[in-house]
Amino acid sequence: MSLFAIAPLLLYGCAGTPVTDRPPQPEVVASAPQVAPGSLPATEPATPPEKPVAEPPEPLPDETPVEPAESEIAEPIPVDPEEEIVAVRLPATKPPVAEPNEATPAEMESQKPQEQEESEGALVCFYHRYGELLQQYVRQDGCVDYGSLRRKRLLLKDLLWIPHQLDPNEYRNWTEDEKLAFWINTYNLKMLDVIARNHPIQSSWWLRLTWPPSDIRHIDGIWSNYKLIVMDEEFTLGEVERRFFHKSLADPRAFLAITYASRSSPRLRRQPYRGEDLDRQLDEQIKTFLTDGGGFRIDHEKAVVHLSALFKPTWRGQEFVARYGTDRKFKDRPAQTRAVLNFLIRYIAPDEVHFLEVENYSIEYTGFDWRLNDTSRGY
Repeated sequence: MSLFAIAPLLLYGCAGTPVTDRPPQPEVVASAPQVAPGSLPATEPATPPEKPVAEPPEPLPDETPVEPAESEIAEPIPVDPEEEIVAVRLPATKPPVAEPNEATPAEMESQKPQEQEESEGALVCFYHRYGELLQQYVRQDGCVDYGSLRRKRLLLKDLLWIPHQLDPNEYRNWTEDEKLAFWINTYNLKMLDVIARNHPIQSSWWLRLTWPPSDIRHIDGIWSNYKLIVMDEEFTLGEVERRFFHKSLADPRAFLAITYASRSSPRLRRQPYRGEDLDRQLDEQIKTFLTDGGGFRIDHEKAVVHLSALFKPTWRGQEFVARYGTDRKFKDRPAQTRAVLNFLIRYIAPDEVHFLEVENYSIEYTGFDWRLNDTSRGY
C-alpha cells in the first residue's frame, strides 16, 4: 500500500474517534451562589460571633471576697453581644454572732462612757442606771442573778466609770449623807462586779475540804486585790470600809447596808441609797435585817439572844462603840456588846426591848454563811 493510501487512516486515529482542531476549553470551577445583602441562605446557618466572657467583679472596699461554691462553677452563660455587661455586687458576709458573755457592737456603742457629762448629771445618771440594774438582777429576798449579770460585765464597767470621772470639787459640796450614800452604792456596785467576773466561783480541791464550793472566800483577795477608781484615786473594798465607813463618814449602819455577797449578809436593797432620804433608808435596812435577815432573835425558853456574827466585838461590834457606847444601860456587858444592845433597842419591838433590859440571858453569835447569795440552783 502506498503512502497516500495510509494517510487517511492516520487522520481518523486508532480508536476511530474523529479528531477536531478546536482549542482546549478552560476548566470551570463551581462558585458559591451570590447572596443579596442583608439576607442569609436557607441551607446553612451563619456562624455566631464569639461571645465575650464577663470577668468577676473585684471585691469592693470593706467587703470580704466570697469563694464560689462548687455548684456555682459552670460553663459561662452566653450573653447577647448587644447587652451591657453589669457587674453584680456580692452580698456582704454576716458578722459573727456574739458569745453569751459578750456584748454586741450596738451594746458596746451605747455603753461607751460619756466623758462630757456634767458631774451632777453624771451622778443622776449613775443612780438611775444603777437602780435599773438592781431591779433587774436582785430579787426581793436579796439574792442576785449572777449568771445573767455576768453577761453584763461591760455595763458594770461603764457604771463604775462614772465615779471615776466625778469632779472632786463637786464632791466637796455634798452633804455628809450624800457622800455616805454615794460610797455605799459604789461599794455595792464594785462587789457585784467582782462576783460577776469570778462567776461561777472556782477553787482548788483542797480548799473545798474547808469551805463549800460556792463560798466567796475562794475568790482570792476579794477585799484587797480588786481596785476601783473614784475621782481618779485608787481604792479597794477594804480601803473604802476603813477610810469612809469607819473614819470620815462613821455611821455603823453603813456596815449593815453594804453587801457581802453571801447568804448571811444583810440584803442588798433593790434601790440606790440617796442622800436626801438616807436616814430613812438605813433605818428600814436595819429593821429588815433584824427581823427577816437573821440579825436578831430571842429564844425565850432558853433565855438566849441570838445575834448575827456581824455584831461580834471582834468584827463589826466595835464600830458601834463611838455612837452607842453609853453606860446608862447594860452596864454589866463589855463595851462593844453594850453598844450593840443600845443600838438594837432602837429598832426592835417593845416586848423585846423589855426582855433585853430586865431579863437574864446569854448572847450567842450565829455562824456566818459565806456561800454566795446566788439565785442559781446549787448555790
